[in-house]
Amino acid sequence: MKKKIVLYFPRVYSDTRPWSGTPLSLLAISRVLATEGYDIRIISDFLFEDSISEVVDQCKDSVCLGLSCMTGFQVYDALRVAKAVKTARPDLPIVWGGWHPSILPEETIQNEYVDIVIQGQGDRKFTDVVKRLANHSSLEGIPGITFKQADGSIASSPDCKLEDINNFPSYPYHLVDIEKCLDVTDYGRRTIQYISSYGCPHRCGFCVEPAVNKRGWTGLAAETVLDDWENLYKKYQIDSIAVYDSNFFVDKKRVFKICEGLLKRNIKIKWGNANGRVSQLIRYEPEIWEAMEQSGCQMILTGAESGSQETLDLLHKDMSIDHLRKFTDLCSKYHIKIFFSYLMGLPWSDNEKQNIQRFEEEFSRTCDQIAAMMDIKNGNRFSISVYTPYPGSELYDRALEHGFQAPRSLAQWSKFMAVPEDAFKTDSTRKWLAKSQSLRVTMLTQYIFGMMDLPTRATIAAKMNNFIIRKVFLFNWGIGLLLARARWRFRFWA
Repeated sequence: MKKKIVLYFPRVYSDTRPWSGTPLSLLAISRVLATEGYDIRIISDFLFEDSISEVVDQCKDSVCLGLSCMTGFQVYDALRVAKAVKTARPDLPIVWGGWHPSILPEETIQNEYVDIVIQGQGDRKFTDVVKRLANHSSLEGIPGITFKQADGSIASSPDCKLEDINNFPSYPYHLVDIEKCLDVTDYGRRTIQYISSYGCPHRCGFCVEPAVNKRGWTGLAAETVLDDWENLYKKYQIDSIAVYDSNFFVDKKRVFKICEGLLKRNIKIKWGNANGRVSQLIRYEPEIWEAMEQSGCQMILTGAESGSQETLDLLHKDMSIDHLRKFTDLCSKYHIKIFFSYLMGLPWSDNEKQNIQRFEEEFSRTCDQIAAMMDIKNGNRFSISVYTPYPGSELYDRALEHGFQAPRSLAQWSKFMAVPEDAFKTDSTRKWLAKSQSLRVTMLTQYIFGMMDLPTRATIAAKMNNFIIRKVFLFNWGIGLLLARARWRFRFWA
């Protein structure tokens, strides 16, 4: 009999924001075990009607349960599932991984529904943990894990460097029902998610990449990416790929080879969502930009962060305001859409008046910059988030100094504000930011920019099968669009 592994991908958001997609983190830790004959069951709420019952049932004869989560609602859902499994099978080891357990392994392991924590890159570590558990062997010596021993004491081992991801097999997409994972996006009706690299070499002050992956980066060879994309294109009839790398554009030679390969192999897909840093992309040669356009690049995601140079310097973005204009000009020239991500509400001071002044200056300069980017090219997407202090990031200690009330347990982190609309119902734990300011940012990004984003309107409408409902939706959106444009033009936020 094959040895079974059960993996659960927690819900990303609550019922107010349904989400579905490819559980890439679980596919990553499955890829070695899948080639070695393990029976792997991947479960999530969008894959099964009653996901908790499915997990509990499948765990009856499983070696372990694996969970991967980010901070916020995923922690809440993971705890809910882990509790149900522990109640049914108290002896079953529950292994936690993902961003949140990676940045707070010692705190995470204290929870009664956590037996093992895997930090950082889990492809090799989870494989080793599973094999040890299956053979009833000690977990000692596996790098980058924290675990409870038989006597209840906690043991841990130092993490290791990132392993070259070319050492691993391709993602085993066959382990999930792909039809339930495909998405409708701006650039495709059958979009699948994909990761071609791991890590990021840069030093953004708000990011935990430097703490978890020590600014390391490893990318798949261009030929491997092309083989994967061609296989996905032919096997699942996809028309587009959403790239979920932390930074797809680190190696420009690799990017160029991928683009050239797509053209030579005649792989007719669109690709987008690729994350890149402005300061590196503006140094790309024209032939690379041309290859990106011709090969189907539709959208680049970039952290613009702020219209204030002082803020960019605090965040260690290593770019200037002028860099962003040059980048926007390039994307406009090569017909590539930009998803601009901004950050507001940084912990500048303990002085309330200074914080108010800082916020207003930053907000005004950022709005001016966004208006300038809109003048260069219409149709780009803009999103502004309220700064979230993350343990392990450089700004985290500064946030604590300025009054941030950090959760102190895994359960408390499960209630941590994680989506913009939570600002309307959650008291802010950021003492340097007034709730009215948080609400203003949320209203701007969720309502005004949301209504002005016409491709999003088309994407949502395309998912509506009922003709009448779709027409009513489009009519109401049209009214909202008129109001949103007026409010943006006259800077009316009340």
